[in-house]
Amino acid sequence: LGFAKVVNDKTYTLCGTPLYLAPEVILSRGHDKGADYWSLGCLMYEMITGQTPFYDHNIDQITLFKRIVHGRYRFPKSFSDEASDLIAGMLANKSTQRLGCLASAERDIKEHPFMKEINFGKLGKRLLKAPWVPRLRDPLDASCFESWDHLDDKETTGNYKTLSSKEQDIFKHF
Repeated sequence: LGFAKVVNDKTYTLCGTPLYLAPEVILSRGHDKGADYWSLGCLMYEMITGQTPFYDHNIDQITLFKRIVHGRYRFPKSFSDEASDLIAGMLANKSTQRLGCLASAERDIKEHPFMKEINFGKLGKRLLKAPWVPRLRDPLDASCFESWDHLDDKETTGNYKTLSSKEQDIFKHF
């Protein structure tokens, strides 16, 4: 979700976060914008549930990729019929059957009943008011994000040895 590339036909570049990769990317079959619609479907699922559709606690990457390629995910009972229908369409295993890749292209997504409240014209022009705006103390305030401090390596954080003059000389031209 953080990469951009102009693709006229297909690309075979493998990059991205594993939890959001489309089956055709994993299988190196070449992919186009359909992989982006897949990733958007994963993101929408995560925004509703708090986790991606193929995630499982302590899942390894091979098992994750198998679940993605075989389309193994479930909708919680709390999902609306409209949300389930839209996301299932975006997570179609074959990109030729995926919403966004059909004859009406992205209109199939924009005109889906789940999206009925969104005025895409105003959204594109940035005229819609955000439903929630965080209050920040300063530009570097990260209080609205969960803490990842528990992942810090406690044994190496702050235990850096100062380089000797000889070691520093190695880097004098950098």
